[in-house]
Amino acid sequence: MKKNYALIIVVLLFFGCEQDEKATDVFLDEVTFGAVLRTVSFNNSQFTIDDPSSFFSVNLEEQDEGDGAAMEKVDIYVQFKDNTLTGTGDFSTNEVHVKTLSPDDFAQGPNGLPRTTLELSYSELMNATQVSHSLISCKDQFLIRLELTLADGRVFSVDNSSAIVIAFQSFFGSPFCYTINIIEPIDEDLFTGFYFYSSVEDGPLGPTFGPPRLVEIKKGHSNSVRVVALKHVLSHPTNELPKDYEFSIVCDEVVMEKNQLSGVNGKCLAVANSPLLMGPGDENAPINLDDDGVFELWFVEAYNGWDGLCGFDSAPSKIRFTKQ
Repeated sequence: MKKNYALIIVVLLFFGCEQDEKATDVFLDEVTFGAVLRTVSFNNSQFTIDDPSSFFSVNLEEQDEGDGAAMEKVDIYVQFKDNTLTGTGDFSTNEVHVKTLSPDDFAQGPNGLPRTTLELSYSELMNATQVSHSLISCKDQFLIRLELTLADGRVFSVDNSSAIVIAFQSFFGSPFCYTINIIEPIDEDLFTGFYFYSSVEDGPLGPTFGPPRLVEIKKGHSNSVRVVALKHVLSHPTNELPKDYEFSIVCDEVVMEKNQLSGVNGKCLAVANSPLLMGPGDENAPINLDDDGVFELWFVEAYNGWDGLCGFDSAPSKIRFTKQ
């Protein structure tokens, strides 16, 4: 499935900007419309299975052509995804509205743009979706979607955003959509340290992250989130630095985070807003929580059709980490 690239056209000049520079100042020279909700940072992105008070928390920055003045509201939607189907049925729900943020819920941030912290509790989302705690199992998920409405009536969300906007690790980093995994907490030292990376199943362009080498896996922003710096095979020029990739230890599986960016220039053709994205596939790698010596990460390239104009459908890739 090929996506609509119409929202924001970004020139390569953008990627040389300082992190504290307003992204709107850069891309509005090239485009006359657009708005994003940038993910500044995560505070916590997981729910603990037996703790209804656990919460999802993310810091957001709204950007539009009026430096925030064009924002009218942000609507928050949620749906429950039952990933542990049993003989009793599928308890997944349709999307429901949770709350609305107004401009008054935002404060001026360090870039002069409006920022807010969005927090949603486990119990709040159970109530919103009317899913009983007894029906929720480890590995189930809540899916959060944001919808940004401007004063002129235009609405922006995941369905009308480009790959460079929704990609994590891009400057915009505005996915408009978040996945909250239901987890059992693990020891924060597990699955961290130095590992030897190797390819088990090559992607459509060869080993997704190039030849085998030593890498370091670090704890991420939440209990079982892990971060590893790798360099996608499409990344160029050759001196482009590795990017951080996130995955989570979710019960007995390893889950790749969605919308992972291949690289600053990670595309087959020279179109700035069309990078290749990676994310979870239909199957996740199994894991032994009692042994972090060797484990695999399974994912797909061209996630949700974002193929970087390479011309292939979503394709599986598998990599292995062996502790040193």
